[in-house]
Amino acid sequence: MKHGILTARMANVLSQEFKAQGFDVLFDHGKKGADTTDKIGRIVSWFGTEYKRDTLLAFLDIAVVLCGSGKTFALIEIEETTAKPKVLLGDVLTTLIGGGIKFQGKRDLQVGQWTTLIVLAHSRTQSHQAQVNFLKKQTKHLKSVLSTPNASIGQIVIDTFRCESELENKLKQHIKNSLSQNTRP
Repeated sequence: MKHGILTARMANVLSQEFKAQGFDVLFDHGKKGADTTDKIGRIVSWFGTEYKRDTLLAFLDIAVVLCGSGKTFALIEIEETTAKPKVLLGDVLTTLIGGGIKFQGKRDLQVGQWTTLIVLAHSRTQSHQAQVNFLKKQTKHLKSVLSTPNASIGQIVIDTFRCESELENKLKQHIKNSLSQNTRP
């Protein structure tokens, strides 16, 4: 499967699921002409005082944002080909050490305690589960000592999936959990 195809499919599924609830799903890896151009673009963790090429840290796949605002409830990275610990840790840390998140290089996305960072990685077996559990525990501790703006992200989810349907179910559940914890009146 071509890289990004699964991610684009998940973004479309999530758009259908959460649009009626008042959320935009922004994503990378879309098809120009097939997907709405205001929803496709790079979602970037960056640092410094000026957003430019040499201040970019990480590219995320999907953001779930309250319509009409930049308030971001979920930032999602889908690793379609690997569940290697160094890749997963890189996804989490390069997001957390950033000073901001931008969409399409111009729209600021606000993160805070209401935001969940979700990293899901393809693993054909459960062999990575011990590593994933260890990373979850350690990244929670690392986040607590960071003073960067993106370290204000409330929850970090690191998990694996074996197939597309499992990925879809886990994404929906993790996003619903984030929304239910953070949108109560």
